[in-house]
Amino acid sequence: MANRELAFQNQEKENRAAELIIANKELAFQNEEKENRAAELVVANKELAFQNEEKEKRAAELAIANKELAFQNEEKENRAAELNIANTELLFQNAEKENRAAELITANKELVFQNEEKENRAAELIVANRELAFQNQEKENRAAELIIANRELAFQNEEKENRAAELVIANKELAFQNLEKENLAAELVTANKELAFQNEEKEKRAAELVIANKELAFQNEEKEKRAQELIVANNELKKAEDDIRKLNDELEQKVIDRTAQLESVNKELESFSYSVSHDLRAPIRAINGYTKILKEDYEEKLDDDGIDILHSIINNSKKMGNLIDDLLAFSKLGRKQVTVSEIDMNDLVHLVTEELMNDVPDLKPVFKITPLIPANGDRSLIKQVWINLISNAIKYSKYKKEITVEIGAYKKDKFVVYYVKDFGAGFDMEYYDKLFGVFQRLHSQEEFEGTGIGLAIVQKVVDRHHGKVWAESELDKGTTFYFSLPQNNR
Repeated sequence: MANRELAFQNQEKENRAAELIIANKELAFQNEEKENRAAELVVANKELAFQNEEKEKRAAELAIANKELAFQNEEKENRAAELNIANTELLFQNAEKENRAAELITANKELVFQNEEKENRAAELIVANRELAFQNQEKENRAAELIIANRELAFQNEEKENRAAELVIANKELAFQNLEKENLAAELVTANKELAFQNEEKEKRAAELVIANKELAFQNEEKEKRAQELIVANNELKKAEDDIRKLNDELEQKVIDRTAQLESVNKELESFSYSVSHDLRAPIRAINGYTKILKEDYEEKLDDDGIDILHSIINNSKKMGNLIDDLLAFSKLGRKQVTVSEIDMNDLVHLVTEELMNDVPDLKPVFKITPLIPANGDRSLIKQVWINLISNAIKYSKYKKEITVEIGAYKKDKFVVYYVKDFGAGFDMEYYDKLFGVFQRLHSQEEFEGTGIGLAIVQKVVDRHHGKVWAESELDKGTTFYFSLPQNNR
């Protein structure tokens, strides 16, 4: 039985020797393949160096490469899991080998020889790994983004060195690994195609960058032109500012001069008003007084024409006094300070109508007043406006059977518009431009009394309140006067 067992073991050893011969041939073939792959790696490393330079210029495009690297890391993790499975298988094989330790005594010598060969191959791998480490160092210097990949590669190299001694047992696993390498080779082909596609994309991006650079150069030229234009414009603006500053200085001086002139004119006007008030009134009072003396003392000696002449002198002197009073009132309007406050128009108009009712002895007017909106203004000046307009409405309606005056108000924009409407004599709108002029009259003195200053006073008061005054009329059908004042914003 022992001989048969020994013959069987010899037969097994011969089979193992034949298998080792085949494995050595396969290993030689694999070594040649590795040398070819090493040559390809040299070319790939050169290409990688070129790509690293391109990547340094186009750091923004590394996002896609990082994603690809992440994918490769996942693949490496998958391979590590597969190696764990292989290690488990190796442990099982070791247990089997321990059981057949007696069978491996002769095979160990052959295995020692194979281990020496593998150590030689390991030494070659160490040299290759050192070269690869040097290349990795170069890559680290040229591409900051490949640091993670180089560390992973260094880790893999260390793992390869640590597992070089394990290659003795891994020969049988090599067949499986070769199949995996073929798969990896197919994946490398795919990766190369992807890399070629990325290179094409990079070339397209480079062409786009060339166009963008040309566009940027054109824009820079345009900006330089605009900068020159802005410099010229700024110089012109500075010159204009200097001119404006000089004009402002001149204007301030002119304002000072005009203010001094205005003060002088106001003083002269005050002097003139004083002269009118005293010097002109004195002879008019004297004429009126002497005329009354003549009428009282010599009325019996004068005929009817003489008495009419005396009455004419008295009436004209009275009119002259009224005219002087109106002129003084008109001149004082320009100097009177406007005190603005809220005016209750209903109360003010009621007060004015009561005063005017007492001045009308014969035909009493009828007032139709709608509720009036309050406004802002100087109460005393606005009162004069109402007196002038309402008294005009009564005066020019005295030949009618009934005197009716309508008074109302409405809002327009930021103003309150007031109106006074009568149904009296009216006027022709053709002569509207004379309506608010001083001493301008549209009716004769004999028909309607007046000095021709009342409406001028109205316009001046409303202007000083930043409002407007206007009228609408139809001959023998009546007139409506309008004036606007700023409304109360509360």
